[in-house]
Amino acid sequence: MPRVISASGLSFLAGAILFAAFSASAVAKDWEIYRLGGREYVSDENVAKFYQFQRFAKEDKDRLFKHPSLVMTWKIGSQSIYVNNIKFNLSFPVIESGGKAMLSTTDLAKLVDPVVRPSYIKKPISFDTVVIDAGHGAHDSGAKGIYGYEKDYALDMALRLEKALQARGFKTIMTRRTDTFLTLGQRVDIANRTRNAIFISLHFNSSGSSTGQGIETYALAPQGTRSTNGGSPWSSPLSGNVRDAENIALATSVHAHVIHKLRPIDRGIKRARFNVLRGINKPAILFEGGFVTNPTEGKQIHDPAHRQLIADSIADAVVKFKSAVSKR
Repeated sequence: MPRVISASGLSFLAGAILFAAFSASAVAKDWEIYRLGGREYVSDENVAKFYQFQRFAKEDKDRLFKHPSLVMTWKIGSQSIYVNNIKFNLSFPVIESGGKAMLSTTDLAKLVDPVVRPSYIKKPISFDTVVIDAGHGAHDSGAKGIYGYEKDYALDMALRLEKALQARGFKTIMTRRTDTFLTLGQRVDIANRTRNAIFISLHFNSSGSSTGQGIETYALAPQGTRSTNGGSPWSSPLSGNVRDAENIALATSVHAHVIHKLRPIDRGIKRARFNVLRGINKPAILFEGGFVTNPTEGKQIHDPAHRQLIADSIADAVVKFKSAVSKR
């Protein structure tokens, strides 16, 4: 089953807000929970009914959920789904039971619902400030690329994002604006001291070979799940887990806008327990803007115009996020 882009393209959260209006009558009692292998799941049919998708189709292992403003696809056995052609990495794979595709209730609550209904996020989000965190600095150069260092590219893009956000009416706080070193704890402290804010940490990626490429965006992994890139499940809640729903909604907006604007390889929206995300008491994400070790992407990243495009896309995403989560 091919992935489908909605008629509105990747105006992602705008479509989700429209979609939420069609789901207003659905309530929690409408869920039928299955317990399989020690974990709770909901079925594809239940999801289609709850969110009132106008079309629900099955084809072998594929599932299609379609509304004029939002298209979602699943594949049984896969640990990722697509919403409006954006890749989301799940905490647990989609499984099959009785001919139905099953999604874990963790992924339902911590990913699908905040993404398709951002205006239904229960915790109020009111912000006028963005804390911008340029990764690394000073002796901590980050990834060493073909044309330069991650720390320099991250700082330059952070400064560009600062101007772009201010032009859109936001206040900004920089964790660093020069080539200085801050511990991860210091970065978290700056974020937590800032009222009415969200947090965006900017990075660029590297790999052991020159073949790694693409954009990925991280939110904090929910309690009881593994990070996308591996490791053991984390049973204890972290401070940042209080904002799981907001984190994934912010990651969605930023990731979708950048993918739409730049058309890079989409490595997906992922989950991890990075130290810089664990203890933050407000919506927070970590953005990886491409691989400095890849010849093609490294050359793009070295171009100031490319970094400006990313900064403008992220700024537009923050505007859309604010609009989405403020609608009640």
